[in-house]
Amino acid sequence: MVLDSLLAGVMLFTSFAARTPNVQPNPDDYEVSIGFSNDYYYVNRQWERELGEHYIDDLFWAKFDNGMYFKPEYMDKQSQGVKYLKLDWRRSWKGFTAGFTTRSTTDKLNEYETFLSGGMSKKKTYWEKVDFEINYNLYLNPNENNDLEPEDYEFENKFKVSWKLTEKIRLYNLGEIARLKGSDYYKAKIGIEVSL
Repeated sequence: MVLDSLLAGVMLFTSFAARTPNVQPNPDDYEVSIGFSNDYYYVNRQWERELGEHYIDDLFWAKFDNGMYFKPEYMDKQSQGVKYLKLDWRRSWKGFTAGFTTRSTTDKLNEYETFLSGGMSKKKTYWEKVDFEINYNLYLNPNENNDLEPEDYEFENKFKVSWKLTEKIRLYNLGEIARLKGSDYYKAKIGIEVSL
């Protein structure tokens, strides 16, 4: 009984991508991703080879939203050189959030800074089979001179479109565009989700 309630609404997901490397001669690049999620937590590990280098990318978060939004998150994206522990603590209202983010400034996770942040999250279902979800977060992170230049704005844009194939299986398309801690990156992939 307890296990059923813990697993209610949990989605298992996986994806695989292979591509020809941009620089030859190198072995083919690949990415294998596996994880599980629901509306209140997300766990994802990716194994990747790019230009012959192997990387492991991790992303874990939990979310509490009862008018006050609190979201601890750990990211170690070796493939992009981005690692942090952060806490978003904001006021939420109808899918919008505004408040503060506290984030580590070193890879040892022993120094932190706090800055303004906000976000928006919307989810809509069409034809009872297609879910469309978009998330946008903006971080106003001043530079070392406490100035806020356009290049100091950081963001995370994510979208997800998923199609219900059966009652338990969905095909999804995920996209990300982000600028975090001085690194810009984007990603698009297709995967499978299985409901428990």
